Amino acid sequence: MTRAGAERMGRIVTAVLGIGFMLIGLRYFIDPGALTVETDVAMPTTKAVMEIRTVYGGMFVGVGLTILLLGWRRATLVPGLWALVLISGCVALARIAAVALGQAPDPLFTALLAIELVAIGLALWALRGLRADAAPR
Repeated sequence: MTRAGAERMGRIVTAVLGIGFMLIGLRYFIDPGALTVETDVAMPTTKAVMEIRTVYGGMFVGVGLTILLLGWRRATLVPGLWALVLISGCVALARIAAVALGQAPDPLFTALLAIELVAIGLALWALRGLRADAAPR
């Protein structure tokens, strides 16, 4: 892959995943009850609703915005891709560990894991292309 191709791939991956994280965050900030329906996370008190809004809302927006902005500029594309790999990688590892600990994955869980693994693979592929092009010949 050429450097231009790797940059294009890296920017697409950071843009798509950054926007995706932001949309998830906005959704759960605006409608925290959606999390209950989708994942069976209970919110019995207003304090629990506030926590869903801050963590699933605010943090997801912050993560998405960070990945999006880092991927936007050539000078910060590589750190943006690494941030994406580390964040998505830790979430994917936690999902795999949950299954290994005996929790049966449902279709949503499986789909999210697949998205995370594909995103990690594409980000690593872009990083490889950027690194290979930068290596002395």
